[in-house]
Amino acid sequence: MPIIVPDIETERLRLRPLRQSDAAEVTRLVNDFEVARYTATIPHPYDIKMAQDFIATPEASPDAVSRFLDDPEAAIVLAIERKDGDRLLGCVGLQKTAEGPEVGYWIGREYWGFGYASEAAGRLVRLAFENFALPELIASAVTVNDASHRVLEKLGFAVSGTGEIHSRAQNSHLPVIHRRLKRNDWLRATGRAA
Repeated sequence: MPIIVPDIETERLRLRPLRQSDAAEVTRLVNDFEVARYTATIPHPYDIKMAQDFIATPEASPDAVSRFLDDPEAAIVLAIERKDGDRLLGCVGLQKTAEGPEVGYWIGREYWGFGYASEAAGRLVRLAFENFALPELIASAVTVNDASHRVLEKLGFAVSGTGEIHSRAQNSHLPVIHRRLKRNDWLRATGRAA
């Protein structure tokens, strides 16, 4: 039976599937080294063909959310846009990994400092725990990415260890701090526990 997911919205934002018409804006935003540098998967430089190919992947498709629980290798990637306009601000996603479902996000540099990453990732965490009833989520951030650590702390993710990622943009390994958020802890913290 497919999972019925309500409109994925927050107070200010709409999270929606990517469209090919987003390719130019995705390219413009992530072709900024300051955006790509702390991610594992975004190369630099980044061109429109890369964006078009990414938008054509199953994780960016309109049915990715409804397929998430059924596919052991599923991922969800959603565009982040303001509800009062249709300008792409960044992306937020959930990827199944061997360690557990992992939350990730990026925001275009001109939109940093407005709380969009916290708002979008927080809504994805809610989707994961309320609609999918996942027991736990993981996330990682490069040790020097203070803004991303603040987002994860705000959402309740606790430090669970350290490691490293390979950054395609920097073509090197970077140290990261791993974090976890348990569903029961999130339910208690948000007042949703029974």
